[in-house]
Amino acid sequence: MSSPIPGPLQPNFFEYYTCSEVQHGLHDSWVQVEVASPLELSGHSKEILDTYPESLGQATSMALDVERNWTVSMAESRRHVQSMSKTKGNRRTNFDLSSVQSIPSTEFTLDTPIVPVKPLNKNVVHLPTEIIINILSFIPRTPQSQPLLHSCCLVSRQWYSAAIRLLYESPRISGKNFKLFVATVCPSINAHIRKSELAELVRRLDMGNLVHDGSKALTARLLGRMKRGLEEFIAPQASFAINCFAALSKCSHLRHLDLSLISESIALSDLFHTIKSLSRLKSLRFPRSSNYDRGFTASNCTWPPTLEFLHLAGGISNKFLCDIENISPSFTSLTMDHCTFASPSSTISLLCNLSNQVTHLKITYNMPSLTPESLDNLLLYCPHLLNLSVAIDFISPHFFDEDSIAQPFPHPLSALELDCTGNAGLERTIDPEDIFLAISDDGPLASLRRVRVSKRLGWQNDPEMKDHMEDLASLLDAKEDEDCERSGVGDMLGRRQDMGKAALPLALRALYTDVTPQAG
Repeated sequence: MSSPIPGPLQPNFFEYYTCSEVQHGLHDSWVQVEVASPLELSGHSKEILDTYPESLGQATSMALDVERNWTVSMAESRRHVQSMSKTKGNRRTNFDLSSVQSIPSTEFTLDTPIVPVKPLNKNVVHLPTEIIINILSFIPRTPQSQPLLHSCCLVSRQWYSAAIRLLYESPRISGKNFKLFVATVCPSINAHIRKSELAELVRRLDMGNLVHDGSKALTARLLGRMKRGLEEFIAPQASFAINCFAALSKCSHLRHLDLSLISESIALSDLFHTIKSLSRLKSLRFPRSSNYDRGFTASNCTWPPTLEFLHLAGGISNKFLCDIENISPSFTSLTMDHCTFASPSSTISLLCNLSNQVTHLKITYNMPSLTPESLDNLLLYCPHLLNLSVAIDFISPHFFDEDSIAQPFPHPLSALELDCTGNAGLERTIDPEDIFLAISDDGPLASLRRVRVSKRLGWQNDPEMKDHMEDLASLLDAKEDEDCERSGVGDMLGRRQDMGKAALPLALRALYTDVTPQAG
């Protein structure tokens, strides 16, 4: 139906149907046109001519003809309509009223009652925006959910306002959609496009999948546009440099900063000059290509006051490691890898300085300056350690001796992960029996409940070690039963043989699988 005439002419209307509607029998073949009386049209003729489309110009001119339009009755044969549908398809058509062939019919006057057209059903269920937001909160935050959130934005304006924030909260960026993403949230100033508000919705910007896409200036521009809401940033490999630090320092809400993939050499002085303004930063990953400044020491740097996790990598000197102490009151987790110049003495000095704070520690491969057995006394220097991941390249069986573990016994260590670089001759360095004796009732590591072992150790290939590994798994099962009985879930464990391991909670089932060699 065409748009109604404004003002007092609103009850009078022109009505027309598409060819497909007439062809499928949705309406009769009659085409009825009702117009206002000449007296009403005389005062509003200019308004009608300005309001109606050009396609209805001929019909409007008929309405202005006083002599011919006191009564109007026209009809069009179905055969003529079908012939028009073949040429014009299912498009909505404005009929040429001058070409309509009249069929004899009963004429009516202005006093004849006309049955009005039934309006469309407008009983649409309306959900409050709060309910829609609650529904969308159940969508898992995975890369596969991004197309689903995009579809939700296309439902209606209300769904768009509820789903657009989730869509841009953590966008999945790759080389295929990076240019379109930049053009949407960060258009160029030369394009003369209004500044997009979508950039402020981004909370997590992961550019780790980009290698040669974009440029360093473009990365700096993205950080500048997203500085108000950005909380996590993973830097790209090639398109990040020193010119991005100025925009990065203005991201005052940043909580997680990952610079580990950067290929360009970064000076530590520039890095600490940037992070000193990030008062909410909780985790920091150093770039693997970081350069040590000879005139810069750890005593001169200012750590973020809320830092909890630190990942050291790159060209860090022994002097810098020895000077690190009291990073922040909330600091608990430390990771070290790809530290080319870190010696055993400087590493031990770092652990001693942070011994009262570190509860989670990870020291893996690509530490060429560390020698075998250099970390045998690691548990002696870290009495509060709860979670440890270490490469067996740096420890020996003496690592599990009582003399190498801090007293009082048992040590609070509850999770142990053994990794390996895969070098020849290292697979027999640690035996499962060494761990078995350490976690026995009288052992120094009696609190240990989770053990993960890399496949590269080759325990599954040696029959003797495989038997020792099964004994270790049985001991972990027995300790699990004791813990569960003390915590009041003994009835569930009593039905374990009937239900199988799959019926146990994830936290308990992990104890059965972690001891099995896994991929490193």
